[in-house]
Amino acid sequence: MISCKKPIADFSYAPANPKAGETVQFTNKSTDARSYSWNFGDMSIGSEENPVHVYENAGNYIVDLSAHNGLASDEKTVTIEVEQ
Repeated sequence: MISCKKPIADFSYAPANPKAGETVQFTNKSTDARSYSWNFGDMSIGSEENPVHVYENAGNYIVDLSAHNGLASDEKTVTIEVEQ
């Protein structure tokens, strides 16, 4: 019998206090997932495991990671404050 564990979505990002125009590295720490969906909060999406993203403007962005494993999925949402 194949076991299908529910994935746990988790990620971190660096730098901790990004500035507008600076590259942000997202590190995926999810477990038991096979695919990923990112929403970077600025009308940009991605499916990479460990994406990089640049926020062009200062502000608060709600970043959402969905980790998928077959029919099971989990989400983690974090607000990133991008400085001028």
